[in-house]
Amino acid sequence: MIGRAAMVQATELALMTALAAGAPGRLIGGGSDSESGVLRSANAHTAQAGVRPVLLVHGFGGTKSSWSVIARALSARGLTVDTITYKPFGTSVEQLADRLIAAVTRILSQTGADKVHLVGHSLGGVVIAQAIASGRLAGQIDTVVTLGSPFRGSPWATLLPFGAVARALREGSPQLRRLASAPVPDGVRWLAFTATLDMIVPGLRSVPAHTQVETITVGGVGHFGMLLSWQVVGRVVAALHAHG
Repeated sequence: MIGRAAMVQATELALMTALAAGAPGRLIGGGSDSESGVLRSANAHTAQAGVRPVLLVHGFGGTKSSWSVIARALSARGLTVDTITYKPFGTSVEQLADRLIAAVTRILSQTGADKVHLVGHSLGGVVIAQAIASGRLAGQIDTVVTLGSPFRGSPWATLLPFGAVARALREGSPQLRRLASAPVPDGVRWLAFTATLDMIVPGLRSVPAHTQVETITVGGVGHFGMLLSWQVVGRVVAALHAHG
């Protein structure tokens, strides 16, 4: 068990190092990688009748490529997949939520679907929670899936002494307290994944306070490894495919 955990953490460190190596060029500024704020997936297509699209929201410092494994798996099951991308500095959780809301409006208009599924990793899950708490997505969301999202804060947020987003992710922040008191809207199914070897959002920090949330604990993977774990990918695909 110790050897397995050490291997997982070594992989996590390698993934974190790779993320940090490319960080300066993509972290600063509130803009996105495209004018619209939504990057069209290469396999995005008009939604099939009764099939709801999926919008993916990456974490702090992530990119569209963070979702490669999950996006391919979802597309293989006939789901339309899109990715919203952003830079976490020079902005706030509320502003990122505004852009997510706009992205939901666009994808529903473009596909003709009645509702969308939202999947967020790390900070992406907090952005989703903020967008839903605003009340502006009422009736437009089917299923929410969050992976290692710091709803109860991340100890790593204290290592970034500047930036509204980093401050919002600290344990006990006003932002997280407000989100904890916002109920899950009727008709929205919420799955929260937590990983036993997650050192970025450890323990139950990735579990929202809402009693309606279904918690799924995954063993043997860490914070970034969830995005590559077929155990996680399989559960996400099954959950979204079952709900059309």
